[in-house]
Amino acid sequence: MSEPQVLVVDDEGFVRALLVRWIAGWGYRVREAVSALEALDAMAVEPADIVLCDIDMPGHDGLWLAEQVLARWPATAIIMATGRDESDVVRTSRTLGAVAYVLKPFDSYLLQQALDQASGRVRFRPSADR
Repeated sequence: MSEPQVLVVDDEGFVRALLVRWIAGWGYRVREAVSALEALDAMAVEPADIVLCDIDMPGHDGLWLAEQVLARWPATAIIMATGRDESDVVRTSRTLGAVAYVLKPFDSYLLQQALDQASGRVRFRPSADR
């Protein structure tokens, strides 16, 4: 069985580069997209197992993308990422079906934990012992 594939969607190049490096280092196959529309095109060619998506992007935002992805590829896990810790955005993300919500700047441990949980590599466990 091949490793899960993650599609990183963020309009900021340096953020994508960092995430691609980390995620590949954790043993995932990883692709990237600069926008929601580019992500949908990439998914149409080869659906990813997990979409790690920034919420705040020009054009269509990450919430719109999550809705589109889950409507077309319901088995895909969505992890939302943003610099805004706002309860209404978290609630909307969860309502749309996102499995996790991670804040920028990223804590690599928490991001890896979210990916591992979304991929089924590990079940969720509290991080108090880290």
